[in-house]
Amino acid sequence: MRILIVALSLFGFLILSARPLVVVIDAGHGGKNKGVVYNAIEEKDLTLELAQKIAFFIRKHSNIKVFMTRTTDKNVSMNQRIKFINQMKPDIFLSIHFNAQILLKSNRGFEIYYPADHLERSPQEIFANYDRINRSFKYGALFKKRYFKTNLTTMWKLPLNLFKAHRNLKLLNESKHPGLLLEIAYLTNPDDRSCIENPKFVNDVAWYILSALKQIKIQ
Repeated sequence: MRILIVALSLFGFLILSARPLVVVIDAGHGGKNKGVVYNAIEEKDLTLELAQKIAFFIRKHSNIKVFMTRTTDKNVSMNQRIKFINQMKPDIFLSIHFNAQILLKSNRGFEIYYPADHLERSPQEIFANYDRINRSFKYGALFKKRYFKTNLTTMWKLPLNLFKAHRNLKLLNESKHPGLLLEIAYLTNPDDRSCIENPKFVNDVAWYILSALKQIKIQ
């Protein structure tokens, strides 16, 4: 009986002492950097609104520790974002954006980008980034799987357009921690824009992101 009590106490201690997941939410653009602009809609406002909603849900409905690269409409350079992420040492960072297509308006949907392997680099560089890139891919696959279990695909009819590595994103390339860039929807597509303009859409996207974060197991 005494052994059982000790074992249960130790198990409880391990649960209580387990550290929370640490997340950085990066609201893309800001200040003079408006991002995509369609009529009166500016990407910088959408990314900030969604980032704030995600952070609010995280703090209210989880024990995840969250930080934000910006909480107001201000310019934050790419180097400042990278420095902040590296200082916070998150288990994952999420960079929030909304998409656009310059010529055609047919592209629509949600997109997930993770860091590329950069196989053209030296073996030493590839090895140094292997764990970060591998975990980013793993988390991206988790976000993809979780996506199809949300009402973003049923109620909003928002397809997952792609899930892929991206070679030319400075934030993903130079940050030292696992991360994903999420392109929520296309402002230039009428169907996506009707979703974006609905006040309930931000709530549903934020809930989806929180539900995916809750699936991440700290290594």
